[in-house]
Amino acid sequence: MFGVSKSTIIVIVMILCILLQSNISNAATYPAGDGKGWGFNMNGWPNGKTFNAGDVIEFKYKVDEHNVVKVSQEEYDSCKTSGGQVFNSGDDQIPLEKGTSYFICTFGPHCSEGVKAAITAN
Repeated sequence: MFGVSKSTIIVIVMILCILLQSNISNAATYPAGDGKGWGFNMNGWPNGKTFNAGDVIEFKYKVDEHNVVKVSQEEYDSCKTSGGQVFNSGDDQIPLEKGTSYFICTFGPHCSEGVKAAITAN
């Protein structure tokens, strides 16, 4: 078929797989709150940092003290959510999408006390 051997097709497929994998491996992982983890120390984080779509934010926290909920901007601003995607493993690794992603903690008044982050990815 078109004078292309099976071995040539296999080589091309392998090269494409390698290129795809190298693109994925360029994603960086960032700990939310830097070394302090996800919690009351979030004021100012992630100011000054540059994120890209595909980068991963790692939320580390004590399961019985916090959670992470991905919410809309309105829910982020009001610290009130009627849903959202809930993470509660204590070590949540969440890839960023292009644009701004909003995360809050829904334990008690934690969100209004600053346990929240808006992260913009290019």
